Amino acid sequence: MSELFMIIGFAMAAYAIVANDSIQTLGTFLSSNSKRPWWILWAWISGIMILTVTWGWIRNGGDPAFGRLAAKEIPFPSDYGGVFTWVFILPPLALVILTRWGIPVSTSLLVLTGFKGIVAAQEGGSYTEAVDLFKSMMEKSLVGYAIAFILGLVIVVLVTGKLEKHFVATYGEDKPHPFWTVFQWLSTGFLWSMWLVQDLANIFVYLPRQLHVGGLVISLLGMALLQGYLIRQRGGKIQNIVTKKTNTIDVRSATFIDLLYGLVLLFFKVDYIPKLFAAMDLAVPWPPKMPMSTTWVFLGLLAGREIGLALVMRHRSKKKLRNMVFGDAGKAVMGSVVAICLAMIVPILITPVPEDVKLKAEAEHAAASAEESVDAAATTLEESAPSTESETAEQ
Repeated sequence: MSELFMIIGFAMAAYAIVANDSIQTLGTFLSSNSKRPWWILWAWISGIMILTVTWGWIRNGGDPAFGRLAAKEIPFPSDYGGVFTWVFILPPLALVILTRWGIPVSTSLLVLTGFKGIVAAQEGGSYTEAVDLFKSMMEKSLVGYAIAFILGLVIVVLVTGKLEKHFVATYGEDKPHPFWTVFQWLSTGFLWSMWLVQDLANIFVYLPRQLHVGGLVISLLGMALLQGYLIRQRGGKIQNIVTKKTNTIDVRSATFIDLLYGLVLLFFKVDYIPKLFAAMDLAVPWPPKMPMSTTWVFLGLLAGREIGLALVMRHRSKKKLRNMVFGDAGKAVMGSVVAICLAMIVPILITPVPEDVKLKAEAEHAAASAEESVDAAATTLEESAPSTESETAEQ
């Protein structure tokens, strides 16, 4: 039964996370390619997903989440003697419901905070561990919102504003050059891969931290099928967040949005801010590889862009612009409130793992980790041995 709940949790998380976050990574791509066959879009998006996940799995020694779960010490239940129960399904279930209502939610805040609260309760800890995780992720997400907002506003006002104005004025008359489609597909591919690096932890939190080849293949196949369904549905209700913004169906505007958003996510992937603080001997605001809400970053980018276009084009009233910006942010806040409520309430339903079972499982997990480290070290020595021998022979 535990494995069944694990599979259900993974499937629901994979569906809801991509469905809710499709407004970020795939929204402009779907709107600007609405006349193309859905299966072509699916092949491109799924191909990039398979390559990115596989690369992360190889690069991180079998961990497809790029080390973000280990960075925040979110264990797999069996590591401490726990098991999956129906309670683990509640966070992705809440996400599915909010997605069906068309509400943009921070999937990182909701799923990871809820999962952290459950495992903390099973280990005999307090929900404050989940609250601390929520606080750290929220701090990083709000910084991301601010950076994306400012960047979107400045780029539009100083660089792309006049171009966007021209795109709007000539839409339907001045057909974009075919190379814009190539650029837009490449920018979407770049953005999609950056999003996956940030948000794969939200999906793979329901699977063992070290996946075997079989588990990787099955999970990739399931995720690809879910993406096919979502792309065929053209994003669902969440897509309205994108289509209501200025000229997002134009392939040229979509290219600018995707490229800029991908660069912001790359900035946070490399963790430039913690590195800068550390170089200045200041307290690091959050640890490396800290998960964040890409939803907040995307909404910040759209808000900054929309305000910049309003300043350049004078096409929206202040009231309508204010309602749009604060309306999107308000929906994201609603998702954050749901996340913190789940983190505080769900652990009440959990029975802690007995101490003897916990200690035995932790010892077995530590022994397995040590054995893997020894095997990895031995492999490294074997790989370096031939080169060392050849160098000696040359000398």
